[in-house]
Amino acid sequence: MKTCHAARAASSRCAFFLGTLLVAGAAAPGPLAAEWRWTAETVVDMARVSSAVISPDGEWILYTVSRSRKPDDPPGPAYSNLYLVPFEKGVPRRMTTADAEDKSPAWSSDGRWIAFIRTAAEPKSKPRLFVMPRDGGEPVPLTDDRTDVAAFAWRPDGAALAYAATDPKTEDREKDEKSGRDWTVAERDLRTRRLWTVEIATREARPVASAGNLSVWEFEWSPGGESIAATVSDTPKIDDSYVRKRIVVLPARSPGVAPRPLVEVVGKVDQLLWSRDGATIAYRAGADASDSYSGSVFVVPAAGGTPVNLTGDRPESVTDLVWMEKDSLAAVVVTGTRSALLMIDTRNPGVPRVLIAPGDRAFLSATASRSGRRFALAASTADGPPDVYAGEKGTGSAFDTRRVAVSNPDLASFPRGRQETVTWKARDGLLIEGVLVRPVGYPSRGAYPLVVIAHGGPESNYLDGWNTSASTPGQVFAERGYFVLYPNYRGSTGRGAAFAKADHRDLGGKEFTDVLDGIDDLAGRFPIDKARVGITGGSYGGYFTGLGVTRYSERFAAGASLFGISDWISFLGQTDIPVENSQVHWDLWCYDHVETCREASPVGNIGKAGTPTLILQGDADPRVPKPQSDQLYAALRWKGVPVEYLVFPREKHGFRERAHQIEAFERVLLWFQKYLRP
Repeated sequence: MKTCHAARAASSRCAFFLGTLLVAGAAAPGPLAAEWRWTAETVVDMARVSSAVISPDGEWILYTVSRSRKPDDPPGPAYSNLYLVPFEKGVPRRMTTADAEDKSPAWSSDGRWIAFIRTAAEPKSKPRLFVMPRDGGEPVPLTDDRTDVAAFAWRPDGAALAYAATDPKTEDREKDEKSGRDWTVAERDLRTRRLWTVEIATREARPVASAGNLSVWEFEWSPGGESIAATVSDTPKIDDSYVRKRIVVLPARSPGVAPRPLVEVVGKVDQLLWSRDGATIAYRAGADASDSYSGSVFVVPAAGGTPVNLTGDRPESVTDLVWMEKDSLAAVVVTGTRSALLMIDTRNPGVPRVLIAPGDRAFLSATASRSGRRFALAASTADGPPDVYAGEKGTGSAFDTRRVAVSNPDLASFPRGRQETVTWKARDGLLIEGVLVRPVGYPSRGAYPLVVIAHGGPESNYLDGWNTSASTPGQVFAERGYFVLYPNYRGSTGRGAAFAKADHRDLGGKEFTDVLDGIDDLAGRFPIDKARVGITGGSYGGYFTGLGVTRYSERFAAGASLFGISDWISFLGQTDIPVENSQVHWDLWCYDHVETCREASPVGNIGKAGTPTLILQGDADPRVPKPQSDQLYAALRWKGVPVEYLVFPREKHGFRERAHQIEAFERVLLWFQKYLRP
């Protein structure tokens, strides 16, 4: 292993080749190691497109493209830059060229200016707000290097922006830290996430006084620019940003006027939209306080009143909103493994009109031109990662969409395993869905191993689009002769609030047997060897992996856990989301239900452990901190189970540095190659 690691610079396929040597003589469907196209470098270094934003006049589409750092660059996350492409299709033009993270692009109302957030490549750089002309030129910073900008929105007249930024440390605090007086007091040493406005012409920034010491999260200008609707919380804690926000209206130009309460939201709330006539505010939120995802659509009069849920109990999740007309909203809707764009009439919400029908394009957001006749979105397919798509209203009510940019042309010749949506019945009769990838070259003689890739959240789901990444290497496994299952077990999004809450008070229970039932069902339809099944995933998917290698060890031959929960009780005292975890995931506090939570924990089932396990963890993860992986590693060692544990410095919740992504990727592949193909 050490020899192979040292030689990796000379051969990117070294670790994969070693995996083949470990199983010499085994029948291996698919290409030989020397012919593999899908490598760690291929996946990590592919261009990643996001944030497709159409100009107000509908003539241009602005978007971001992320690119990995070069091997000899200082360690850090991928760079990203802004690109511009004509709606009618043409050659994309790169708008920013700095080695930095440029994200969240937005057009001014007249389409002349572009604003975005940039984080420089240097360590400890803070996100800053920039603007630049649409025709190109050097971006101009509107905030200084002490201001940590989190979000922004253009004022409707295009002359100013509002932005949210965490208060910088005071000079006294910085002096104390330099002198060693750097202790903190829990719940007290918090810095408010404050709302500011800044004028483009003068670059003069002023706090929105009416927000006071409230922390501001999402916000939207009124059409006239005199007010700002915002979600606020009393503290800037992550937990408060998830489940303790309420909606207020802030006077933008009247410093002596207090914020006006609009909705006392209980539970999750995201994305505010003010109607074009200023009469109504729409927002996405959970159906109630225990709903884990803000997938329902509400409207409320801007003057105040009772919110109305437009989504009802439809089996779907709304992921984005665009206000189209006085009484109509365009909503990106996920139903099962498909996404669509629907028009919701606020007066008759029960009959949405289809703008983009569910199909082979997977997307979670969309933007519209001022007229509402043109759309842009970043969408993927089963055959390739996200690219920019444009849509225009045809003779009917629907939109015709087409791809206007090709960001990874080299991948066209790479092999793909056939991908499809599959369904099966759980043991209690509930219909469960997932995405299945068949091995490249299937069918051939003999049985195949299967890898289950569980998603995080659990308020998430897999779409029938591009699911191959550094942490979910579906097509990489398929090329090497594996079936791959991406399950959307109960508790997932995409099927309404009731389905998302179907795992409450039973984490790791029926939701996990949903996966086991899926394995059994697929093994009855395909030549899958149930003695060679592996499981992997990150965060909640890492928790699933931990349960798979302990409580359900007899069902899995190998596991690879990425920053997963191992003990629900100790997790509450370590994570930055104890309230969210208890309110919308468990729907109970583990302190009140110790036995229930211990029985649902991997370490609580360590007596059943026997599956060889790889553990990967970020050293600076605030969401699922390192002690969770420490506990699983110690318990598996105590039990005498084969286990390997890697800790990546500087990494938080998810690995962002190129070298770390490649190492983690290759370790996972090698682990499954060793234990699933002997």
